[in-house]
Amino acid sequence: MSVKAMFEFKRGAFFSGQLNYRIVNNHFSMRAYNAFHSMRCFSFNVTEEDMKAIYMSVSPIMEWKEKYDDNDFILDGFGWSIRYCYNGTEIKSQGYETYPSNYKKVIGEIQECMEILCKKYAADQYREDEAEQRRQL
Repeated sequence: MSVKAMFEFKRGAFFSGQLNYRIVNNHFSMRAYNAFHSMRCFSFNVTEEDMKAIYMSVSPIMEWKEKYDDNDFILDGFGWSIRYCYNGTEIKSQGYETYPSNYKKVIGEIQECMEILCKKYAADQYREDEAEQRRQL
């Protein structure tokens, strides 16, 4: 069986923690790393409808450059990457210490889409206080 990477969204910085959402073969996983807070990881399967919802949140990224990079050498800066590859559509962008003008709005919508999935499929484990911490990473 071949591995079909469908979606990955990572962001974070050395001291503030990292957040990683990933979908491979319709299996969703979320990991949050933060030295200051313990947070749950989530893992569940997603549907075709879920992938369509994710597409709607990532589609503005088609207007972004593939790479945003600050030329200064910063060891503890903030980095991010997004890749969506599904049904013949591939969208990807990444950056380090630089962002497109609508970054916060688009990332907020993607983050909210991910939180909706976590709440939908892992309601018994979902905690709003942890979701708020993830939004801050």
